[in-house]
Amino acid sequence: MLGHWIADRVLPYWERFVRRSRIRRLMFDYQNRRTFADLIQHDRMLADEARVKAYWAAIEKHIGPDDVVLDLGTGTGVLTAFAAQRCAQVHALDHGPIIEAAEAVVRDNALTNVKFHRKHSRNLELDRKVDVILHEQLGNAVFDEHVVANIADLRDRLLAEGGRIYPSRLDMYIEPVQLRDDSRAPFSWQQKLHGVDFRELRHYGERQLKHHHYRYRVMRPFPFSHFLSDPEPVVSIDLGTIGPDGLPTRIAFEREVTTPGFVDGYCVYFNAYFDDELWFTSSPAVPATNWGIPLLRVEGPHVEPGQRLSFSLAALDLADPESWRWSSNVLGASVVAAEPSATETRIPA
Repeated sequence: MLGHWIADRVLPYWERFVRRSRIRRLMFDYQNRRTFADLIQHDRMLADEARVKAYWAAIEKHIGPDDVVLDLGTGTGVLTAFAAQRCAQVHALDHGPIIEAAEAVVRDNALTNVKFHRKHSRNLELDRKVDVILHEQLGNAVFDEHVVANIADLRDRLLAEGGRIYPSRLDMYIEPVQLRDDSRAPFSWQQKLHGVDFRELRHYGERQLKHHHYRYRVMRPFPFSHFLSDPEPVVSIDLGTIGPDGLPTRIAFEREVTTPGFVDGYCVYFNAYFDDELWFTSSPAVPATNWGIPLLRVEGPHVEPGQRLSFSLAALDLADPESWRWSSNVLGASVVAAEPSATETRIPA
């Protein structure tokens, strides 16, 4: 009972407190330093063949011997080391202790044209502007490592006229998906097992639906079965022009079902473009990358081709998934719903 009282009375105030923009940013900066301070995350990132190949190809194609490059979030120094082999100078920037590992990598590889800066990008000052901003501040939910705010700030202050940003364009996808049969886990109140109906659990579930961790799950690897409709980007941005506050706070769309299945949720992924021909993706439909894929859980029925799904999302900040609230429903006529009979999920504020 005490746990329920805390969940109902205390957590909503705590969530409103941490949503304040400055508090959120300070908490993110602290957590980010901790997350990338050791090699646990970097092991996966360096082993991500699609990621490494795409960045190496982009650096070979787009960075020349006279370029001065700024590597935002250098980590273990992989992009810094790649660029240093091609350009005049690299400014390697990271606000966490992992930058010491990058310095060791650069020394060991006898790369002498790198200058390291251990500070937050907001505090970086340079004697001259750079020709290229190189970055990989892409989170599981696309924008949740604050790529837009950080790049926009560096671009406006430190990128020379005619300078380039790589990757330069980002597409965000939120797609209805069915999971593999061995990984499907509907909400408990949707279950009907051996003649026992669990719909009464819906009352208890209302309390848990208020909490982000229950309705939002980052899955790695993602147990993908298939998309229920043809994917289309819901947000497309150009990092060369977007302002620091340029992300939308509302997203709404409809999708026509093209493949039958259960709406287990909506998965979030991205495409990142260096140019029109060179890009990579975190889509669950291709071999897994180091990124986890968020699943926005909904009470999904079974749907058939020709039916239409509607989805809407509101956010205090699209870069903060904890502020997201979403709803989904099936439009139009008769649905032959399998076990779950609900056709709509609304996440309480």
